Amino acid sequence: MKTLHKSWGSKHVFDPGKKTEDTNGAGLQIVRLAPGDGLVTVDWMMLVASENVLPLRYELTVGLKGGDEISAHPVADGEMSFTVSGLVNGENYAVRVIAYAAGSNTVVSESLERLVRPGIVPGTVVNYIHPDDDAYQFSGHYAASPSIAQLPDGGLVASHDIFGDRGSGQSLSKIFRSDDGGKTWRFLTDVFPCFWGKLFVLRGSLYMLAASTEYGSLLIGRSDDGGETWSEPTVLITPDDWQIPGGIHKAPVPVVVHQGRVWSAVEFGTWDNLRFDAGVVSAPVEADLLDKEQWTVTPFLPYDRHWQGTVANCKTAVLIEGNVVVTPAGGLVNVLRYNTIEGDSAIGRAVVLDVNLEQPDSALAFREVIDFPGSQTKFAIHYDGQTGHYLSLGNRVTTNNGAQRNILALTKSSNLLDWSFVIDVLNYEENGWYEDRSKTAFQYVDWLIDGEDILFLSRTAINGAKNFHDANHLTFHRIEQFRKLLS
Repeated sequence: MKTLHKSWGSKHVFDPGKKTEDTNGAGLQIVRLAPGDGLVTVDWMMLVASENVLPLRYELTVGLKGGDEISAHPVADGEMSFTVSGLVNGENYAVRVIAYAAGSNTVVSESLERLVRPGIVPGTVVNYIHPDDDAYQFSGHYAASPSIAQLPDGGLVASHDIFGDRGSGQSLSKIFRSDDGGKTWRFLTDVFPCFWGKLFVLRGSLYMLAASTEYGSLLIGRSDDGGETWSEPTVLITPDDWQIPGGIHKAPVPVVVHQGRVWSAVEFGTWDNLRFDAGVVSAPVEADLLDKEQWTVTPFLPYDRHWQGTVANCKTAVLIEGNVVVTPAGGLVNVLRYNTIEGDSAIGRAVVLDVNLEQPDSALAFREVIDFPGSQTKFAIHYDGQTGHYLSLGNRVTTNNGAQRNILALTKSSNLLDWSFVIDVLNYEENGWYEDRSKTAFQYVDWLIDGEDILFLSRTAINGAKNFHDANHLTFHRIEQFRKLLS
């Protein structure tokens, strides 16, 4: 089991296998990339011990990847961000930031070379990782697990982790903040080890409920300054705690407060074994959530193909990425993604399990299988008290490819069991986009209601992603006046 660090957050990329500093004791890091139409915005941060602070000037260099021609762009004093325009969409560029001692050409520090591909992107880019960029190779090469929360002061915080091909560490998450409703974003910190994390706010503090890595331990940490700094994480579950193969599996799924407790869904298992058992963790809402003893874990319930309504002849049937939801009658259920792509009825089902409110340490119980649009990928369900509707954002499938993720749709239900289509929020299957569904996706969205609008984050593959699954963007979007769409 990996040793956890005293502080979960770090202002720089933490590579456990490569601890290096330049000779000046400084470290220059590009902490955010945001490509757009013919441009890229680059944000950076200098890590310097307080006794080594020097007046600095910065320069951003940009050139085609592998090319000889490089343009240099001086940066105004005090600025740690620069936007380069006049780039060609679809081309791959290399960018680097250089720090000089003020008033001289003495190089104090240089960032790693980062790669970027400009192009038109829907929404607002929170962060970007080029599929060939090795800056985070100890964790992976692709952006995933978007999570969003709103702080008591109205600010928005967003996070994503970085995953990779088999053998990658898959243990780094990055956190960003917006103070203008999502129009602009800035980097806050890296969090390690942290994977599949969900941000949530409780009693004025920001929390992250996450895994340490793929099939690792379940962790929780707290920030009391809006995500700038983090506590030491508490280990709630380890892979050795249960006598079944695997470890913790989860996603940025809802965290719900109901009847004096905070609840969220987790699973235990691995894809290698095609087994994920469903569970729920909970704690008293007034408890110290960093105290492991305050948490209750249900036994993990295995999938049973004999449950009424299950899909026949599905060798890959698993239940993952559950949503804890309060029912119209005041009960609590876990609505899970039902992986049935290879089964007789292909897609469009979810499994509902009952949670025992009176005995939170009791195993979940099967309730029913329901028709649920978008259930073949991760979805998030929330209740809108003003309209009395449950709402979900998920991927609508219009082809014979059950893995299609280039359409993101809003759906609704009045009873949590019967769902209907509302509107396509993003449809890149039918808008003439130059990349097809194998390279384009808006997936794993996390969302919240802000007044009259829905705000959501997407794991977005577009403009040269490795494929639809291995995304290169984290994007922010707003559905304005969403309640008018429900009538």
